[in-house]
Amino acid sequence: MSQQVEKEFKNLLTKEEFERLLVDFNLLEVEPLHQTNFYYDSKDGALRALHMGLRIRLYDDKGEQTLKSPISKNEKLETTDELSLEEATTLADNGKLKTDGYVAALLRNSEIEVADLEQIGQLSTIRYEVPVEGGVFFLDESYYQDQKDYELEFEAEELETGALLFEQFLESHQINHRHTAQKIERALNYPNS
Repeated sequence: MSQQVEKEFKNLLTKEEFERLLVDFNLLEVEPLHQTNFYYDSKDGALRALHMGLRIRLYDDKGEQTLKSPISKNEKLETTDELSLEEATTLADNGKLKTDGYVAALLRNSEIEVADLEQIGQLSTIRYEVPVEGGVFFLDESYYQDQKDYELEFEAEELETGALLFEQFLESHQINHRHTAQKIERALNYPNS
C-alpha cells in the first residue's frame, strides 16, 4: 500500500501544442509509458457523490488499484494497492475489484461496499514524463469512447510553488488556460465536470 497527497495541475492541449511540447522536451525519440484505467462506481454514483475516483490501472508490467479522495481543489489523497499484472488484468477483464487491502478498507470506512461497485468505463493513455525542478510534467494522449484528447499535467512537490511554476510554463509556451476535468470525468462524459 502506498498513500500520497497528489498536488496536481492540468490543462488540455490542442494537438499542435502537444506536438510542439514533444519537440520542446526532446521526447520524439523517447519510448512513452502505456497505461489503461478501468473506472468503478456504484449504480447510484456513490463515489462520484463523494468526489472520489476509483480505478484499476494496467501498465505493461504491473497493475494497481487506486482510490482518489479530495483534500482541496488541487490536492487529492491517493491510496494505492499494488497488483501483479495478472491479478490486475483478471480483475479488470471481469469488471471486479480487489476486495481486501487498504483501498477496500477505506471504501468500507466511507460505507461503500466493494461488492456494490461495477466497472463503468475505461481510458487508455500514452504518457511522456518530464522531471523538472519542483515536480514532474506529464504529456498525455488519451483515448476513451470515440474521443482522443491531449493534456499537460504537472505534479508539484509544493502546492503554491507548483501553481506558480505551472502558470509560468503555460505563459512561456503560449498555451491558453482551458478548464480540464479529471480523466475519469472525461472518460465517463460527466455533465458540468
